Amino acid sequence: MILGILFVIIGIEGIIYAPYVSVIPYLFLLIGVGGGVINGVTNLIVAILYPENAGAWISLLGVFYGVGAFGFPLLTSILLDSGLDYQAILFITGLVLVIPLVFVLFVKFPAPKREKPVKMREYLGFFTKPAIIIIGLVLFFQSAVEAILPTWAPTFLKDTFHVDYSRALYAITVSCVSIALTRLFLSQLLKKVSSFKVLLFSLIVAMVGILIMGLGPKFWVSLSGIALIGVGLAASFPVMLDYAADVFPGYTGIVFSIVIGIALVGNILLNLLTGYILQLLGMSMLSVLLILFVSIIIALLYAVKYKIIKQ
Repeated sequence: MILGILFVIIGIEGIIYAPYVSVIPYLFLLIGVGGGVINGVTNLIVAILYPENAGAWISLLGVFYGVGAFGFPLLTSILLDSGLDYQAILFITGLVLVIPLVFVLFVKFPAPKREKPVKMREYLGFFTKPAIIIIGLVLFFQSAVEAILPTWAPTFLKDTFHVDYSRALYAITVSCVSIALTRLFLSQLLKKVSSFKVLLFSLIVAMVGILIMGLGPKFWVSLSGIALIGVGLAASFPVMLDYAADVFPGYTGIVFSIVIGIALVGNILLNLLTGYILQLLGMSMLSVLLILFVSIIIALLYAVKYKIIKQ
């Protein structure tokens, strides 16, 4: 956690004082590595501390990610409007991250599960486990859809309803807020209702949201469909991480790192593929692609049920 936060701080502050533009991509890489460490470790700690209802507590953790994802861009806009330049805003952001760094220094973390590290051969063996492959594939497509929505929905709204791009950007706010609020609700629901039923219903809601977004006759109707998609996507990550923690209780950190890594690969590759297809065939294909990806997630969910839950 300390290294992860330090990487992000160094990356952000480094962007301000970078001597050459060619250095900037490496600083973004450092920020990404640090963010990946923080994401993985925080989910891991929650799963270790609350093994009985890990999915519910990971959902609650996801609310904080949502607040940050919505709050920081909003704060940046306010600071820009107030006259601060980008360098000053980045500098302040780096300083703010000193707060969690100090917090981590004084928090007692859970002890390691094992005295000896896992050997490389044993680690590579996890990539052959059917449970990890299935869970990883679910998150491969889920992470992609969660990234595609804020990336391409604003352009879809702009082209479909001929609105200003600034108005079309409401899609990002709506999707982000809907995911965060739903995860807050899920933090209680997953303690009482079967996670499989919750996730299956959520994906059906996402499918309905995609249809409303694509077929909505007016801007606000399509925007409400985007909100429903966010509601439908909220459960996948916490539920899948909960399953992973249950199947491999002594190797939670390793399994989380693998499935989150697979998720990020899906985020990159499918987002890239979506951009290529939309450029080639037009923005009307966005709904078709999202329906295809969510359908694959539902099919994989039944593989999770019969290969993991029942065993």
